[in-house]
Amino acid sequence: MPWRDARFAGFFLAASLGPIASMALRFVPGHLERGEHSPAIIGQVMAASTLGGLVALPLAGWLAHHRLRAMLIGGALLQAVGLVCAGTAADSVGGLAASVALMSLGTAHLDVGVMAAVVASVPANRRPQVLAYYFAFVSLARNVVGSALAEWLGARWGFAAMCHALAGLAAAHAIVRVLMPTPAVLAEETEGTSREFWRDVTRPRVLVLAAVFTLLSIHYVAQESFITALAARRALGSVTPFFAAYFAVIACGRAAAGHLVDRLGRGPVVVASALLLVAVGGGLAEVHTQAGTIALGIVTGLGHLLLWPALYATFYDRVRGRGMVSAALSAALALAGFIAELGLGEVAAQGGYRALYWATAGCATLAAVLVLPLSRWMAPTHEEHGADPDPHAP
Repeated sequence: MPWRDARFAGFFLAASLGPIASMALRFVPGHLERGEHSPAIIGQVMAASTLGGLVALPLAGWLAHHRLRAMLIGGALLQAVGLVCAGTAADSVGGLAASVALMSLGTAHLDVGVMAAVVASVPANRRPQVLAYYFAFVSLARNVVGSALAEWLGARWGFAAMCHALAGLAAAHAIVRVLMPTPAVLAEETEGTSREFWRDVTRPRVLVLAAVFTLLSIHYVAQESFITALAARRALGSVTPFFAAYFAVIACGRAAAGHLVDRLGRGPVVVASALLLVAVGGGLAEVHTQAGTIALGIVTGLGHLLLWPALYATFYDRVRGRGMVSAALSAALALAGFIAELGLGEVAAQGGYRALYWATAGCATLAAVLVLPLSRWMAPTHEEHGADPDPHAP
């Protein structure tokens, strides 16, 4: 792991700034719930944020490979402008929807660019480990620092002031990206052509794994998008303890076991994680106390502990073109966002948050079933024995 490389270490640390600024989005549903807007309206506003991220993706894969620094500077500036607009239009549903779409446009550029650069900086056999550390670090930024900061600012000065303060952070992030060099790409890491990418990504097993990724992302987005509204509706108190418990498990677990993803087996890791997320969905459907939400934060941490490193590492192994892979996975996450925020938002409008979270448990169950036949194929392609002769074979 290239921790002694100042360029890589600095780039890795700066990756926290975008997620912290993006945490204003987590408190939009609670802000709208307190304004007595329906779950369907909340879902539509959050879907606008997803649309903003989706707009970025057709160009993001190319930019990550050819114009990385400009992409990161632009992403941070778009975040800042979106946050300023969100604070200014805090009382307007339409204005807030447009503002979070702009903010998410910037966040998507940051996410795709940073992940593609991090993955390209390490050998293939280190990808699961560096992804585990990267996701743990981003989780710290989002779920502890960003969530607590945004919640404290909102409680002390209000939603609008919180958005303006985080806009200042996003602007500072843009300055950091202007001054900071990007990490070196390994000589062995070459960017695949568009033809190679499309050939790989349309293979049957890759498509099934993409469906698994999307189903589990629906679970994740529903948890993220509606938990502050759920807490407001059921008077569960602050959501920060939930995310603090979640992060504690993620941080300790990935520090201790981040290198074990391939040893345990990517397929079994995904199946076990999906089953834990089934329990999380059912728990959120029925929880009525803050102690219960903290317990669910622990189980959520276990469910996400090795799940995403296993999934992302498999896609990077099986599909050529790291920038295009990062953009495609962000597109799958955006699709999941639309389903969760529009489809499940309507479910919540008809049957309440209980029905919404039982639906997410169903998504996780289906993902566990679909991934079972893929376990052997998901094995790392860089192993000397047991890998497919052609890592991109169907």
